[in-house]
Amino acid sequence: MRRARAVVSSPSGQLLYLSKHTRQDIQTAVAFLFTRVREPDTDDYKKLTKVMQYIRNTKGIKLTIEPDDKAKWWVDSSYAVHPDMKSHTGIYMTLGKGATYTASCKQKLNTKSSTKAELVAVDNAMGQVLWTRHFLAAQGQHVPTTTINQDNKSTILLAENGKSSSSKRT
Repeated sequence: MRRARAVVSSPSGQLLYLSKHTRQDIQTAVAFLFTRVREPDTDDYKKLTKVMQYIRNTKGIKLTIEPDDKAKWWVDSSYAVHPDMKSHTGIYMTLGKGATYTASCKQKLNTKSSTKAELVAVDNAMGQVLWTRHFLAAQGQHVPTTTINQDNKSTILLAENGKSSSSKRT
């Protein structure tokens, strides 16, 4: 016997839908607010109010996407920012002007350093990077070498030099 599912239209569900489908610029704020759904406090309510004010004040801004010659990726993480000491990943991809793909999510692993949090962030992004490369190639687009931009010096050295730039703990 099949049970019908009721569609619940809660404000948090609407905000999540908005951040995933039309307003990618609020993903980080929404991802944070969703970690606080069970035990919100007055500061969380103030943050929610700020997000709602931002949406109201910027609803006339149009999303502009203009193609360029190659895809560019940026991946970053914030080390141990959640109450359970997990880090947060942010991913941004552009094909020219405007964000073509963005993501903001809590990492599933606890890491012991910012370098390891950055490596987990890059690993989280690689599935989407590879899928995008294959998709563009299937559309007949020339796909040059993909560069993932990173701002953590230790992670960059580890990617460039391999084991020789790491310690025993890495």
